[in-house]
Amino acid sequence: MKLSIYKTLLLLSLTVISFHSKADSSIDAAGKIYLQAGYSSLNINYGKYSYNIGSTYTVYLGGNVNEHLGIELLGATTSTTDYSTTLNFDGIFIKPKLALNDHLEMFARIGLNELNLSTSYAGSYTGSYLAYGGGMNFYFTDDKKQYLQIDYMNWAHNNGYSLSGAGISYGYKF
Repeated sequence: MKLSIYKTLLLLSLTVISFHSKADSSIDAAGKIYLQAGYSSLNINYGKYSYNIGSTYTVYLGGNVNEHLGIELLGATTSTTDYSTTLNFDGIFIKPKLALNDHLEMFARIGLNELNLSTSYAGSYTGSYLAYGGGMNFYFTDDKKQYLQIDYMNWAHNNGYSLSGAGISYGYKF
């Protein structure tokens, strides 16, 4: 059975649970489902070599299970002329979180990525990888529906190379 089937089953199970839970915090009361779009600057490290692959565009679809836990789906893509790099990945993540006040929330993110990377610099890689990181959400409207997110993620680490970087996103809760 492929890993993507496991991800789909996990997502369906967690989605069912999230619809039966109650939003408890002032931030979560704004909406249980959210959509987020952003930009990341990613670096590939391969042995003693390192380079920035440029603009990576991300889209997250998420849902809050409760005030301390969210589930996210990710899609991301980039293509650069430097080193002929093409990167596409998607993933599913668990997002433990903690509201520090009514406008600030910190979180961790851990999950699985399916990554397709092709570059003249470090070769080609395809596979599933553990991804992890963390960040902050800054809610800038009184209704807590709109926010900016900053994060740092390690998207993949395997066979002497790693893919990681910082990002900024705009999110909206429904």
